[in-house]
Amino acid sequence: MGAHRSASARRLHDTWCSAIKSAYMHLRSVTPHSNSLRSSRATALRQLAAMGCPRFDLGVLRAQGMMLLHESLTASQIRARFAWLRQENACGAHIFARPHGLSRLTLVDDLSDSALNSMKRAGFTPTLVVETSPGNFQAWLKHSRAFSNRESGTVAARELAARFGGDRSSADWRHFGRLAGFINQKPNRRLPNGLQPVVLLRESWGAEFAEACRFQVEVDRMVERARLRRLAGLRVCSSSDRHATRTLADFHQHPRYRGDLHRADMAWASYAARHGVSATEITAAICGARDLSKKGGMRRQFAYAERTAAKAISNLAATTTAAAASVEAPGA
Repeated sequence: MGAHRSASARRLHDTWCSAIKSAYMHLRSVTPHSNSLRSSRATALRQLAAMGCPRFDLGVLRAQGMMLLHESLTASQIRARFAWLRQENACGAHIFARPHGLSRLTLVDDLSDSALNSMKRAGFTPTLVVETSPGNFQAWLKHSRAFSNRESGTVAARELAARFGGDRSSADWRHFGRLAGFINQKPNRRLPNGLQPVVLLRESWGAEFAEACRFQVEVDRMVERARLRRLAGLRVCSSSDRHATRTLADFHQHPRYRGDLHRADMAWASYAARHGVSATEITAAICGARDLSKKGGMRRQFAYAERTAAKAISNLAATTTAAAASVEAPGA
């Protein structure tokens, strides 16, 4: 009887030990996943908070090339989809986010560490930096105000990419950036150990960059210059022959000026002014006719064209006034 009780006690003890061991092994398998889920979710939410947009677009690009687009989501709505996003990412999908509609943000893609340092030294410190793979970064810059149109947003993105060595093909007003906390599934980003890199949130201070106001003014001028350049198909008609034309290119190529394009610009501007072309149209034609980079930056180039047009209009007015005075003056 005593031996039977002892055997039962041992079986009960073994059963309890097995149950405890199973529970422990289950906790070991679940807890890291749960902690990982919480950590990656917190990282993604910090990125969205630094972006500071009321609503976002979420992009899930599956391995087969199909993009699942979820537009106009709040950060809370993205948070609620996090388990699904993790599942999609584990199956090979790329997870992206961007502001919904026009915003204060510009993405500069494919930056090096040295490029980031150059941005900061120049007063263009990003509002957040994401490391998409070791040594490769995406930077979001926050402007002083939201862009009023798509053209301005695209001009800003292209200028920043050109200035700091970003990917120009990714430069537009609403390009997607990777969402931190997920795996970068690009095959060419695979690590030496065979694993894919996790997208890391390196900086997330959430403020606008120091040169934001000044840069926005530059962007506005670039947009205006582009608009004027669209008018650069200007063809001035002679008053004697409405079908005859003399373009600025004709003046540039004329042997009289011997390659002195400054003189040719002035001569054509005077010619155009005499035929009723406005100062704005003259400025547009000069900006669009040739490379003015030797004059300096965009602001200096535009100022040169404006000065030339203004001088031509002023000279015409002075000539007209003098001619009128000579006609009206009494004879000797």
